[in-house]
Amino acid sequence: MGYTEEGIGYQKTDTSKKAAEFNKQGKLTIKEQVKNLFAKDVKLTTEQVSNALSKPEVSVQPRISELRNDGFLTDSGMRQQGKWGTNIIVWARVADTEEQKSS
Repeated sequence: MGYTEEGIGYQKTDTSKKAAEFNKQGKLTIKEQVKNLFAKDVKLTTEQVSNALSKPEVSVQPRISELRNDGFLTDSGMRQQGKWGTNIIVWARVADTEEQKSS
């Protein structure tokens, strides 16, 4: 997958690249949208992030994983029941969990 200078991904077709570059000023990537949501000192599941951003979970989950791998998000240790009845991770900013440990 290719990426524009702004980090917006596109497939290996000319139409996909043009769509990624269309109206790129002011366009936030899903990763940036997720990061901005967590900058508000919240703890959320992937489902909640998906709902808050009106984006499909299949688009949000990889961004959560990327932000975890970047050291921005961490497992809060909390769990909530998801829509399928399973326990799912509640995510938090790393800075928020570090502040709690020092308190």
